[in-house]
Amino acid sequence: MGLTSLSLLVLSFVLVVDGPADRAGGSPGRSGLVPDAWLAGHADLDIPTLREAAALPLPTPDEQFDELVSAVVARIRDGLRAG
Repeated sequence: MGLTSLSLLVLSFVLVVDGPADRAGGSPGRSGLVPDAWLAGHADLDIPTLREAAALPLPTPDEQFDELVSAVVARIRDGLRAG
């Protein structure tokens, strides 16, 4: 992953996740990982993993950023090991 790719990844995160969360303040307006209305409209589907995900609490922007950084660091380490 080049420096340009890393910069774009961080900028994208700020524009799509962190910035909107900051502007929303304490009420981000996010209903969940999977919208309740969608699940209700597709009650006939056998999707236990998706239903389980819908019950999970939403990660905060900081938690999401930590995951992003962890994934980038892991990718860089893998690249260094591969030579």
